[in-house]
Amino acid sequence: MSSLTLPTDALILTYDKMDGVGTLRTAQGVELRFGKSACTDFVPEPGMTVWLVETKPDPLGKGERAKVMNRSGRVEKDRLTQIEEEHDASDAAYEREVALLEELGLPGEETEPSDYATLSPEDLVRLAAGVMELRRTSRLFEEGFTALTELAPSLLHPYLGELSHQHELESLAWTDAPSGAIAHLMAWLVTDWHPGEQMGLADPVAAAALALARSGRDEALRALEAWVGALDAVAQHEALTGLRLANVVRRTSGTLARNFTPACLEVLPEEPDDDDDDDALPEAPVAHGTLWRPIPDAACMKCGSGLVDALQLDGDSAAYGMPWPGRLPTCLTCLTMGGTVHIELSQEGAVWSMGADRTSQHARTVEPPEPQPVAFAPGRTWRSIMMSDGERLHRLGGAPSWVEYPEAPPCPRCNEPMHAVGQVRDEEALFSDVGMLYGVSCEACRIISTFSQ
Repeated sequence: MSSLTLPTDALILTYDKMDGVGTLRTAQGVELRFGKSACTDFVPEPGMTVWLVETKPDPLGKGERAKVMNRSGRVEKDRLTQIEEEHDASDAAYEREVALLEELGLPGEETEPSDYATLSPEDLVRLAAGVMELRRTSRLFEEGFTALTELAPSLLHPYLGELSHQHELESLAWTDAPSGAIAHLMAWLVTDWHPGEQMGLADPVAAAALALARSGRDEALRALEAWVGALDAVAQHEALTGLRLANVVRRTSGTLARNFTPACLEVLPEEPDDDDDDDALPEAPVAHGTLWRPIPDAACMKCGSGLVDALQLDGDSAAYGMPWPGRLPTCLTCLTMGGTVHIELSQEGAVWSMGADRTSQHARTVEPPEPQPVAFAPGRTWRSIMMSDGERLHRLGGAPSWVEYPEAPPCPRCNEPMHAVGQVRDEEALFSDVGMLYGVSCEACRIISTFSQ
């Protein structure tokens, strides 16, 4: 027990930054040694007035030594003890996460992101409840939470009152959120808003706008329309840029709309991964198509290369709920040059090149891969993490998985925002730095444009 009355104010007399050791004098005139780890909320400097909160026996046998010092006088533990307790709490939280996975029949510490897709609807409900219980007691189980936002964000909707739309990961739970969960966010849409240096979730107005856009509800989009329309030109530009993160775009009429189709078909892998469970049932295809199908008698107006369908669905795209036209015609040479390729399709499916814009001066001819038949299975509309593990990156429909910032060109004819059609991963570095080919379309003008990131 200390011979001093604590806490007491003290003056730092000396401090050696190299050794992390110094001396102080208390208000009673007692001099003590201290180490840097005793300072919980400040960097010690000679002449600084601080509070001595707790002492301990000096290991050198010279009476007492400072154990806890701070600027507030509040009784607390020394920094080393705090760090040890934080590590212990983190380890305990991790053990609870592993236990939750094992309760659901997943391989605990060995669980991969793709394993979550094997859970039954009932187990996904249990996962959501477990993830939220972990959040209440320790921390958000980020891997499990991310899996839920990708597989079924609606399972998190009952917990939106406990989540923050200003937290980057938690904000994803507002995807397709019900009307009752978004009403309070509309109060944030003040018309005198001006963004800071960068619009982000730290800005409560921007965060509320993004959550409303992610919900996709008609009343949310109408409220956002009114808000955007009342902003000055600079703020309006920043607001519309931020809304693109939720794939919400503004038409020339001023109307806001999602630019993707909820239905999605993903290309099944040719063969199961080596790590796949041998006992797992193969996924049944619901449709078929082709990767890299040459388009007969069709050449690019800009470079003369033959056109190809990067991905094509057999049959009527509308029958599967896919956006028009169910194919991604493009010129790989112009795409490699960094251009946006524009193709016009007739009612009968005939293809005309409209050329490409924004191409570089460094052209090289690109030979497309051999045509490959593919099978499609129902996919997920949203991906919460770009290029996430387990994602089948060749797909038609759904919201784009942007490698970089959402950036789709307007229709070259009517200037309206174009609708997301699909994407193909550049697995052989044909047209980018192993990125993605994207397709967007304007059905009214019968134009499809492709570009890469």
